[in-house]
Amino acid sequence: MNLVKSIALAATTVALAASPALADYPTKPIKIVVGFSAGGGTDTTARGFASYMHEAPSMNGKPAYIVNLPGASGQKGAKMVLGEAADGYTLYMINIGTFIAGELAKGDQRPYHIPEAFVNLGCASQLVTSLQVHTSNKAKTLQEFIDNSKAAGKEIIWGTSGAATMHATIGHLFFDTYGIPHKKVPFKGGSKARAALVSKSVEAVFGGVNTVVGFEKDIRALASAGKERDPMAKNLKTFDEQGTKGIDFTGLMCLFGPKGISDEVKADVGAAIKYIAGVKGYKRYMGKNDLASFYTSSEDATAAQDNMFKVMGPVVKKILASN
Repeated sequence: MNLVKSIALAATTVALAASPALADYPTKPIKIVVGFSAGGGTDTTARGFASYMHEAPSMNGKPAYIVNLPGASGQKGAKMVLGEAADGYTLYMINIGTFIAGELAKGDQRPYHIPEAFVNLGCASQLVTSLQVHTSNKAKTLQEFIDNSKAAGKEIIWGTSGAATMHATIGHLFFDTYGIPHKKVPFKGGSKARAALVSKSVEAVFGGVNTVVGFEKDIRALASAGKERDPMAKNLKTFDEQGTKGIDFTGLMCLFGPKGISDEVKADVGAAIKYIAGVKGYKRYMGKNDLASFYTSSEDATAAQDNMFKVMGPVVKKILASN
């Protein structure tokens, strides 16, 4: 090999070694897709989370940004993520309850099976459902709402953040349990459902507890889902405490990637989730929005996800059979 060729080869080797393509992940900003409109619980959590992504030691100082793609109870956004390369640069945030409810509602027509199509990278919060009414509503308690709805002898028009979300599933279960005629109006996100309640376009909303924050003059929450009270709304009694059994779903808010991403990406993103969940600024931000902040590992989140399939499966099947 002559001297010229030797120098050219050496230069090429040095250039490749310094190339960003060969550097550790990530080398560019991370896109986090949210399948709902801005202002709801998922979007609020995602924006708070993304604002601290660059601070996580495992993220090489690279930031994250949010892309809202509402539609089909979050499934439009999920399918977009599956259409991207499994390289860790396009991730998806959603609570596992809504993610699973959306898949189950499609039955044999489901666009994907979550355990086969996605990997749960970990969680940094949760979404808790509540039954909300306008403050002009006479009902001050859950029982009063039930009694008044039955006495009205008419169909109750209620809103939610999507046709097949965790909130929608809990709403169906509630009305069907008490034999109250009802009609669901799905919106593309919790903020839009909230706006409908504020304007009295619907009589009630099943939505995140957090969506009441800042709208207390217009919205009254009557009950929350979950086996225990939401730590961010300790004065709000659960459905169970008020005599309604079986409405104890809460959705861990998790970050997902498409199956096929490398172990390096899983480890780096998982480490970022754990770091961000412990950041004081993130905790304050979430607290101001009535959302809890805590870390759930990929392993524990996946186990919770598998259990949620078992719990929600029979409920969604019953709802579909009654429609």
